[in-house]
Amino acid sequence: MIRHILVAVGTNPDNSVLQSAIDKARHTGARLTAVYVVDTMPWWAMAGVEYGCFDSIQMVAELERTVERRCKEVFELDAWDIHTQAVTVQLEGGSVGRRIARFAEELDADMIVVGAGHGSKWRFWEERMSDVVARCTRRAVLVTATADARRDEPASEEAHRHQQARTSAPARAQTL
Repeated sequence: MIRHILVAVGTNPDNSVLQSAIDKARHTGARLTAVYVVDTMPWWAMAGVEYGCFDSIQMVAELERTVERRCKEVFELDAWDIHTQAVTVQLEGGSVGRRIARFAEELDADMIVVGAGHGSKWRFWEERMSDVVARCTRRAVLVTATADARRDEPASEEAHRHQQARTSAPARAQTL
């Protein structure tokens, strides 16, 4: 039985992962906690400080407030009937995925909802955050696709004709 769901949110303005978690919480009757893991010392902010750009640290704080405000707005509009909260936690070293798994244990969440994410083509040694979360916890993990990763959009006319030609062509097998 699922009583508490933890959903990992990020800076992506697409709310599909959050919506999936709301739907799951509504279906199971669970309470919902949205967590945003903030790295107070990201590499890009530290690079800016080296060159005298102290606004980078303020940008990190503003980003944190923006994500939390977005979660609260979605909760007010779409999850008014569910017990919800939005939390921001510090990274504290390690990876974001490990921090989410550790926070789920601290909250005693029964399920973690994360986005599928995209694998990096040029940083092939890095794992997707969803893979790290799934590997670092014994709790149920629901990996949802974001809207830009879905393939629900209608196919182009050319792709449709190609698919029709493939399905209507007679099957020929070479016999030996």
